[in-house]
Amino acid sequence: MALVNIVYVHSKEPEGTDLRRSSIASMVEYMERLVFEMKFAGVSTDFKSEHRDGAKNDVIVNGRTVAEILDGLQIVKPELDSEGRPASIVTFERAPDDWQEDIIEDIPDLLMKNALSKAYADADKLRIKDLLNN
Repeated sequence: MALVNIVYVHSKEPEGTDLRRSSIASMVEYMERLVFEMKFAGVSTDFKSEHRDGAKNDVIVNGRTVAEILDGLQIVKPELDSEGRPASIVTFERAPDDWQEDIIEDIPDLLMKNALSKAYADADKLRIKDLLNN
């Protein structure tokens, strides 16, 4: 089974207004909840929160930052009605594309889950390729 190795690197509390997760502790709690969901779904997942002096706060999945994983992906956002609200039962605090990209703690759930899914798919593809080559 493919492994999703997640590391939340942080050096200081996030700075900004109206962040989705306004502290390191709330980001760790958020990531632990996602990891629990992944493990419950049968995905082999490991998570660490690491303080690194002077490092930019970021989430690294299987050696790649979330920004690198999302780069080039075409993310289809839920459809909105004529007033800009989600047309289905799904609701958001703020629109998924309304985020401060330089602050990882502000990443929308939709984008984080897409990054984790992509990392898992890439790891699984490599695992299958290795099995075929052996």
